[in-house]
Amino acid sequence: MRRFIPFIALGVLTVGALTVVGISLGNNSSQSSSTATIRFVYDFPGPDFALIPLVVAKEKGYFADQGLTVNVSFPPTTSTTALELSQGAGDIGFVTTTDMAVAVANKIPLVSVANYSMSNNWALFTKPGTPLSLSTLKGKTVFSYGDTWTEAMLSFVLKKAGLTTKDITITSGINDIPLILNGKVDVSTSTTNYELAGFADVTTQKPEMIMGTSVGAPNVPVWVYSVMGEWGKKNPDKVTKFLAAVKRGTEWAVSHPADAATLFDKAYPKSGYTNQYNALGWKLTIPYLTNAQGKYFVQTPQQWTTIATALKGVAVTSSVSPASSYFTNKYLP
Repeated sequence: MRRFIPFIALGVLTVGALTVVGISLGNNSSQSSSTATIRFVYDFPGPDFALIPLVVAKEKGYFADQGLTVNVSFPPTTSTTALELSQGAGDIGFVTTTDMAVAVANKIPLVSVANYSMSNNWALFTKPGTPLSLSTLKGKTVFSYGDTWTEAMLSFVLKKAGLTTKDITITSGINDIPLILNGKVDVSTSTTNYELAGFADVTTQKPEMIMGTSVGAPNVPVWVYSVMGEWGKKNPDKVTKFLAAVKRGTEWAVSHPADAATLFDKAYPKSGYTNQYNALGWKLTIPYLTNAQGKYFVQTPQQWTTIATALKGVAVTSSVSPASSYFTNKYLP
């Protein structure tokens, strides 16, 4: 969906459908019998700066304070985290709100337990100096990471423009920035924190962009933390302790953004990203982490009704469930 990715992390060990990078986000000492283990499944096949709150929670001992060890694994594609959770390959996952809504529509009892971000910063991007508007979108080659979120957001934009996927050419790959700069694709889709950091890493020029919310996309949170409903009911303390530690990690990382990026570099030295990219990407992420009241994590029925209704409106899903089917705030610390 949003990654500028030079290459997927090296030195990974394949376990089933997941890749597990050699990092255990918990107590640095040997695991004691009183330490609970949580398997965390990310939403992308490699680590990036959105993991900073978890990295900080480990390095600062916040997971250990809660009696937790958190093992991070990575799915094979950008749209399989919900499936991994449903198959028991993980306990807590990092997913998009569109993946959540699609899972519920397909009768997968996935439940969002906390917002990661609070609003929609997805956008369309073009080469610096090349303006873009809905009226010029027809016939363009559009880059996508092939995930559910991008599929949904493009559906909203195309509907607003009076177009269909037949009116554009969709292409994919692992790195959109060179393709845009070289003119091999006309438009890329990503969130601003990833795309702007990616451009800044390779050029002083800034891309032209149109925010998705100004051209038909709903203004809803992009990412959430989620669990299978039954697992959450059986392990409420684990969920609450995990979120408590991640909240402390997030707060520290917001107060110390440069240091937080450096901790990520040390935790994932083979991620392929530069410190400049991680530091700027995290800095651009921070404004989206709290709601209007300055609160982390808190979800609302409105956000889920909005995204579910919008997805049905562009035929990504065929049904809208009650808001309570998608989320709960009962595990918040």
